[in-house]
Amino acid sequence: MALYRYIALNAEGKKTSGVIDSDSLEGAKTKLRKQKAIVTKITLAVDANQVTLNTSLLINFTRELAQLLQSGLPLYESLVTIEEKYQGHKSHVLFLDLCDRVKEGKTLSQSLSMYPKTFDAIYISMVEAGERTGSLETTFFQLYKVISRSDKFKRQVRSAMVYPAFLGCFCLIILLGLFLFLIPAMQEILEGRALHPITKTVLAISNCLNSHIGGFVAIGLGVGIIIYCIQKWSRAREGFKKLLLKIPTTRNLITEAIMMRFCRALSVLLSSGIPIVEALRLSRNVMQNQTFEEMIKQSEQGLICGKKLSAMFKQSALIPPLVTRMLATAEETGATAPMLLNISEIYEEMLEKNLSQFTNLLQPVMLLVLGIMVGLILLSVLLPLTDVSTLI
Repeated sequence: MALYRYIALNAEGKKTSGVIDSDSLEGAKTKLRKQKAIVTKITLAVDANQVTLNTSLLINFTRELAQLLQSGLPLYESLVTIEEKYQGHKSHVLFLDLCDRVKEGKTLSQSLSMYPKTFDAIYISMVEAGERTGSLETTFFQLYKVISRSDKFKRQVRSAMVYPAFLGCFCLIILLGLFLFLIPAMQEILEGRALHPITKTVLAISNCLNSHIGGFVAIGLGVGIIIYCIQKWSRAREGFKKLLLKIPTTRNLITEAIMMRFCRALSVLLSSGIPIVEALRLSRNVMQNQTFEEMIKQSEQGLICGKKLSAMFKQSALIPPLVTRMLATAEETGATAPMLLNISEIYEEMLEKNLSQFTNLLQPVMLLVLGIMVGLILLSVLLPLTDVSTLI
């Protein structure tokens, strides 16, 4: 499906313009003729599957639409206001298409579903639920909170890992500089001297690196390609995720992140009036972990058979006891959605704290390792020069 930008004369003879979706140029012209429009110009705008909104623009769109709807502006007028704001933007065609679809009588959820790369299943399902209940402005405010908080957390994680990544690269450059340039330059001075085992080891590593530098570069590229293929190959990626779940430290971080996303999504969907089985099916998409998703599938079957969600979660070792206990209490009081939101906030705080502790611990450890390695290399050079090795 592609989008075509057109200029035409309507039945009253007035000049109109816009975009229309069709499988072909002739199909677009046929659609316009059925609308009693005389086409004067029509060109391919863009393939609908290639039109996307980045996270920042999606957050702005969701917030602005919520605010316009809350102010009492009709849906179509709200969309037109947003479309006019983003004229000239590369994603303007998407907003223009949404306006045209809603004007033709399609629901907003149907219009959004044409752009699955931007609006996921949870987003569309919540909008559809808001349309049924007549609370679109509330729905978009909830979506704005969910998307913005998720984006904020991702930025915090990236920010927390920037310094350790920089420090790791710096350590690698320093070590390569020592082994490839400093040590070879010192070899002539060390000839004929009694060498300590540490010095012999450092010289051997340096000679190996200098003699087979091409091979090591090829190995590095090979490892990079393998890592890239693992990320693209779903089975290998899921296998790596299962391996991480067996390591205590990474298991805790992964579980906290998954519980945070899952509980927040499930809470928002239940608050929107979506049945719990459907809400579970949609919420497991945010887990991004096949092991947890399979567990949620089993829970869905248990709910269909009449069991409680807390009872199904209790049977799995993947779900922390805190979630099970709080959810069981919520089921007794009938406040499942608010309790799930509380659980999400608890795990968000825990995850931020644990990530901060992890990065704060990682930085001095990396500096300590770098200091020890540089110290050993310098010591290996100084030992023969000072004849300290003869005393050992």
